[in-house]
Amino acid sequence: MHKYLTDTEVKKLLKELEIIVDTREKENKHVLDYLEKNKIKTIQRGLKTGDYSVQLRGMTLENDIAIERKASIDELCSNLTINRQRFEDEFTRARAQGLRIYLLIENGSFADILSHNYRSRIAPNSLLGSIFSWLARFDVTLMFCKPAESGKIIYEILYHYLREQLKRGG
Repeated sequence: MHKYLTDTEVKKLLKELEIIVDTREKENKHVLDYLEKNKIKTIQRGLKTGDYSVQLRGMTLENDIAIERKASIDELCSNLTINRQRFEDEFTRARAQGLRIYLLIENGSFADILSHNYRSRIAPNSLLGSIFSWLARFDVTLMFCKPAESGKIIYEILYHYLREQLKRGG
């Protein structure tokens, strides 16, 4: 039987959360700067899936939630073409274990895709088809943002996911 925590207990525990940052995650100084500036603890180590996850008191949720950050639409295009098999294998594993994945794309929007405001030669309709197929196949949540927003968005996704787990007694 799960012990349900009071709102006060949940708030107190959430102050102890640590963001796990994958050691392979590159060009993320803006994310780390945001987390440091806001006194959000981080731990760097390898993640099987994604670039960011969360843990509390040494208990990891990396098998429950992950955020995959892409610095641009072009990086996503590369993952959907040149590196597709590796990318697909990663998402297939995640889906099989019930891992919730958020795909965060910086420096882009649907408007950028529609107007082909990216370097890749992939046509906008082909890219949209790949993206929407990916979202449906792997039950991924897609978000676009500016790099200056990434740290806050990553924190908020993980904070609220953990909060909901704690409130349910998970």
